[in-house]
Amino acid sequence: MAEREELISAFSAQAQALGAEVYRASSPEEARALVKRLIEATGVRRVALASSPLLAPLNLALVIEAAGAELVKGSLREQAEQAEMGITAFELAVAETGTLVQDATELDTRLFSMLPPIHLALIPVKGLVANLEEALNYWLAKGEIPGYMAFISGPSRTADIERVLTIGVHGPGRLLIVLLGEEEAELND
Repeated sequence: MAEREELISAFSAQAQALGAEVYRASSPEEARALVKRLIEATGVRRVALASSPLLAPLNLALVIEAAGAELVKGSLREQAEQAEMGITAFELAVAETGTLVQDATELDTRLFSMLPPIHLALIPVKGLVANLEEALNYWLAKGEIPGYMAFISGPSRTADIERVLTIGVHGPGRLLIVLLGEEEAELND
């Protein structure tokens, strides 16, 4: 347990140093309440929600509605274009670098984490690993490395033009990370 808390502390410090906002919810009820508060606090009115076995038990469509926002409809492209916030799930996060690691094979996951101005990423605490080697070993142990993986370290940033750092040019300008529970079972009530 102490090791898990160290990973949480290290991940949170690194992710925040990169400009991400890190939150923690220890139960499904806390997760739903936190997501509702984050939607309300950001003032977004349109939200895109990626499909995920991690997110399904949280019934976030109801949370989005309760927060006074709309779950956008239409094709995936239309949803991504119209959404002010994209919500996706991640399997892993690297504590050493504050990096989220995602199997982005599914198009909704890829679009909703890259196009809306705000990205809300949810990840189970048990998905925290110490370093990139452990993350890659996780995928190797599964016997199949996804065809499309995303590594996200903080909000989108670039310094392409005259080395002036600009946030949110090639992707979300704001990254909100919610660390979920200790056990997957906690999220399936």
